[in-house]
Amino acid sequence: MAKEFVVEPDLQFTKDLIAAGAGDLKKCYQCATCAVACRIAPDNNPYPRKEMIWAQWGLRDRLVNDPDVWLCHQCNDCSTQCPRGAHPGDVLKAIRKMGIQENSWPSFLGKLVGTPGLFVLAIAIPIAVVLALVFANKGFTFPAPVHYGEFIDYLYIQVVFTAALIFAVVSIALSLKNYWNSLEANNPFPLSGPKKGFVPSLIEAFKEILPHSTFKDCEANNIRYTAHLLAFWGMIGLFVTTAIVAFLIDILHLDPPSRGGPGTIPIKLLGNVSAIAFVLGLAIMVVRRLTKPDQTGNSSYFDWFFLFVIAGTGASGLLTELLRWGGSVAGAYILYTIHLMFVLGLLLYLPFSKFAHLGYRTVAIAWSKSVGRNVKLPVQPNYVPPAPAAEA
Repeated sequence: MAKEFVVEPDLQFTKDLIAAGAGDLKKCYQCATCAVACRIAPDNNPYPRKEMIWAQWGLRDRLVNDPDVWLCHQCNDCSTQCPRGAHPGDVLKAIRKMGIQENSWPSFLGKLVGTPGLFVLAIAIPIAVVLALVFANKGFTFPAPVHYGEFIDYLYIQVVFTAALIFAVVSIALSLKNYWNSLEANNPFPLSGPKKGFVPSLIEAFKEILPHSTFKDCEANNIRYTAHLLAFWGMIGLFVTTAIVAFLIDILHLDPPSRGGPGTIPIKLLGNVSAIAFVLGLAIMVVRRLTKPDQTGNSSYFDWFFLFVIAGTGASGLLTELLRWGGSVAGAYILYTIHLMFVLGLLLYLPFSKFAHLGYRTVAIAWSKSVGRNVKLPVQPNYVPPAPAAEA
């Protein structure tokens, strides 16, 4: 006798998904074209058909604890081939947003970042903090030549931005721990073999993530591979540059590169090349979203908030450097202030914005590798099935 399964739909969750960008969810009639079209889905219980069913039924717990929504890389092969225009890629994107809010700590910041009506408050916080730093120093006076340490004391920046960084690290760590524990407690897939340890699984995940190898399998939006690779490695380069400069100033107490400190040319070269790659990658993403919505999917407020913060960070930093080179003293200081606002917003909202995708996707891929979830059967394009055996 079949085991009974009681479905307890959460209709409000379905409504929230639709509001988060899954507006065409109800068009799905479960034909499974999306699961067949996806080139990166596991062969066992592939996505996104089951997620479309669960979303229509409002099965909140299954969806927010589903690792497959993070194995999806939003290439939208499924959406471009859906015969009903249900846009499964947008549905999975909305589920990912709900998953971030579900696991976020503290949870109210997840709502702050994800709610359009709270946009003014979200941007007002970093603006107010940075302006307070400016006026705690000397106000908007522009000493020449450009010396950012005289405009805003580096000690102020160290205290505030280090605190914001620590908060972001603690928050994302607790959020990802919540998500990992949810995966462990609600594993919907049987083990395909002995379970691997966390560290070996994480190493395997990094081998896939660092070269962005999975993106290459996407067909409908393959330029996304180039855009994400540029933005990803540009971001890493900017992080390394910032870490080196902080080490020179805070630990060794040497002059920063802007004043001809040690290693000036290599540090500036790394920072500027990284900034260009970062901005170029983001520009491709924005242009594609505006000109090819059929391939990129519908862009929600959650998408644009992330692009606003991260693109503003890269563009303002690059413009600050260009204005300083061009001799515009006041312009360099003003852009520097704006850049600090974006950087602070990026740090504060990192665990709650789409930036958190990097952490959640890494955890989901690592967990999937640990349980053998994302093992795919070898593709045999020239395979010919054997002829049926003759009857005796």
